[in-house]
Amino acid sequence: MPWSLLFVGEWGEALRTLAAEIALAEKNGDRYRAQTLHLYRAWIHLHAMDFAGVLDICHSVLPFLDEPARRPWRRFCLTLAGSAEAGSGRYDAAAEQLLAARGEMDRQPVINDWYCRMMIEEALANLWLATKDLTRARPEAERFLELTQATAERTWQALAWDANARVAMASRDLGHAHRCVDRALSAMEGVEVPLAAWRVHRTAAELSRRAGNTAAAGHHRALGQATILGLANSLADDQYLRDLFLSAPSVRGSVDPG
Repeated sequence: MPWSLLFVGEWGEALRTLAAEIALAEKNGDRYRAQTLHLYRAWIHLHAMDFAGVLDICHSVLPFLDEPARRPWRRFCLTLAGSAEAGSGRYDAAAEQLLAARGEMDRQPVINDWYCRMMIEEALANLWLATKDLTRARPEAERFLELTQATAERTWQALAWDANARVAMASRDLGHAHRCVDRALSAMEGVEVPLAAWRVHRTAAELSRRAGNTAAAGHHRALGQATILGLANSLADDQYLRDLFLSAPSVRGSVDPG
């Protein structure tokens, strides 16, 4: 399935699969299926740091998601769009859409909200960290962690521990940051979780650098770089998206810390 390919880092294969499925859905006049597949495509573009591409897709799909049966996909769309706005530095627009999605879930919960809530809490934690609002970032990161601990989703667990580590680092609580990074690394043991791995190793490298442990910093930096290049190389057929991913500040800083 396309989302499985996303999580194992086979982005190029996921996009090719989606393109074929979208073409088939549109040929058959299955607009609901096509809308869903376009949102999966936006999800891949979000992880590839193509925020403009995500917003283009979401803005084209969102007007058609007002029917009650499409409510879960409306929330998913708002979450993707809000995450892309945050990635673009438009934090007010990001918060508006992410909080709108969460508000809809609070008022009218549906069965799959638990998954989208993880995405929202991660995005909000990152948003408030980016704006240096630790008063808001900390509870969002804690809620994110609480949600992931109720699942068996290793990618999300590692990302949640990483978010809490970064909040602790920003708060100068390096002891707690180390504990969170250790838990993130433990969550990744024995499984392939590239979406989380490059981020966790980036945080671990920075934390080790601050602690003066250059060997550990170099080790984590090398692991993060290898993961990033693996993701980028999966996009060999899409040079534009590959270059966009590698040029994103957070990615570029992990590959070439300068």
